[in-house]
Amino acid sequence: MTPRALGGRVLDWLEQRLPLSEWLAFVAHLGVVSLPLDTRRPVRELLRELDRTLVPDTLRGPQILAALAGILFAFEAVTGLLLAFHYRPTPEAAHESAMAIVRDIPFGGAIHQLHAWGALALVAVVALRLVRLFWDGLWRSPRELLWVSGVALVWLALQFDFTGRLLPWDQAGYWSTVRGLEVVYALPLVGPVLSFLLGGRVMGEEVLTRFYVLHVLVLPILWTIALTVTFSTLRRVGFADSTLPVSARRDTTFRHHRYDLAFVMLFLFAVLVTVGALAPFGVRLPADPYSTPVHAGPPWYMGAVFLVQERVPLASWLVGGSLLAIALAVLTLPWWAGRLGERFPEQRLRLAGLVTVAAWLVLGLAAAIVGRL
Repeated sequence: MTPRALGGRVLDWLEQRLPLSEWLAFVAHLGVVSLPLDTRRPVRELLRELDRTLVPDTLRGPQILAALAGILFAFEAVTGLLLAFHYRPTPEAAHESAMAIVRDIPFGGAIHQLHAWGALALVAVVALRLVRLFWDGLWRSPRELLWVSGVALVWLALQFDFTGRLLPWDQAGYWSTVRGLEVVYALPLVGPVLSFLLGGRVMGEEVLTRFYVLHVLVLPILWTIALTVTFSTLRRVGFADSTLPVSARRDTTFRHHRYDLAFVMLFLFAVLVTVGALAPFGVRLPADPYSTPVHAGPPWYMGAVFLVQERVPLASWLVGGSLLAIALAVLTLPWWAGRLGERFPEQRLRLAGLVTVAAWLVLGLAAAIVGRL
């Protein structure tokens, strides 16, 4: 019996006992395909029909960024689960368990590198995707939720990075988290709420436990919801080229789409393995709460705010309020920018966005330079 025939028999056996067609239709509703499926039909017929269905080619051009975000999150979920088998979230055992993973567990070092570099790649991908949505005007009606979910994915990716820094309980990650929390605590309203949720401002077992729960449970659930909203919105309102003539659109069959997706996953895995081997992340000395490093600073994406708060007297409240106002303006962009219309044309909006990003990058670079002096 050939593998194909054996697979068909297994599928038929499962279909007699499970509602496979309904499961497939549920996955399709999440945005995997844009074809409504008749759940009364056998799943093998639905699969054959799907293979012949034309779907937008989302694995070429800027559209690939959404797929990359989903693939990278899958990598992070798998590698994170493997790391969690050997990690112990207590100040006494966290660093020792992290060292044991890298040093003693078979393939532990490789899994750690995949997880660390995958996290950086995830931040880069969702940030580039948000820039693309902004630049191409894909926040306009009826794609408002696409923009909101894009902002949510960027925020969640940064939270993944921030909470993950503390888990190895090494000196660099510990003090980077301390400085980052100082930036957040200075924010009006957000700071006191976060202090309450974390159980106080003393970095200890309570904070580590809450960061661990956020990293492995709360944030993955929120990410899944945001990614589901993204793909469901794309399924409902279409992609950026959905308004173009049929001859100008790039479509492919679902079968070829699956092959392309497998190739992208394999290529991305190879890139992460290569980068991890050439430039590995290391677990450094254990955290010492009584020995502050000379140039301890927050994560790179908080450098700009940290620099202003440190260098400008009495600016914490002003910087915090301004940061919250900017975050709210970014999140609600489709509504206030749409109302301004011709009074604030798209060219000016793009210029304002470029100036904001440039200022953030320059201040962040200045914070990194000052921290090394």
